[in-house]
Amino acid sequence: MTRMNGIVWSHGHWMAVFPGVMHSLLAGVTAGAVVGDLMVLAIAFLFALVAVWFVPLVFFLISMQGALRAVSPKNRGLSPGLVWLDLIPFFNLAWNFVVVIQVSQALKRELEERGIKDCGDCGYAIGLAMSILWICAIVPLLGGLMWVAAVVLWILYWVKVVELKDRLIRLPVT
Repeated sequence: MTRMNGIVWSHGHWMAVFPGVMHSLLAGVTAGAVVGDLMVLAIAFLFALVAVWFVPLVFFLISMQGALRAVSPKNRGLSPGLVWLDLIPFFNLAWNFVVVIQVSQALKRELEERGIKDCGDCGYAIGLAMSILWICAIVPLLGGLMWVAAVVLWILYWVKVVELKDRLIRLPVT
């Protein structure tokens, strides 16, 4: 018997009020098992998060590869297949700079060669800012804000590259 807040609690009272807790305790569930269950849940959440992130990333890389394929080989600074190196964790933080620079420069060279002079920087500034923000997203406290900004710039860069690629495809080859 236990006395709490002026009420005498017997084993039956505890079982009626906290059936799940008492059942777990009586069944021999330990804190380690609960922690283990939480770890499994955390790992499952992490895999779900990676899967949600992975699908758009694959489509982004398909777009970058398509943009490079739309450019004549002499104007490319990067083979289209090399954009897939962006799937390597941590390496992608540096490789993303290479992809952004090479895709933007290749599009610019190709558009200018075909007589289009008003193409701007072909997404170079947006892509560079995006790449810098991906790295800044690692910084504690500011990371979440930097990550959101990086995602916004990622989408803007992606749209810009696809628009330029589509414009390039519509132009006659010189």
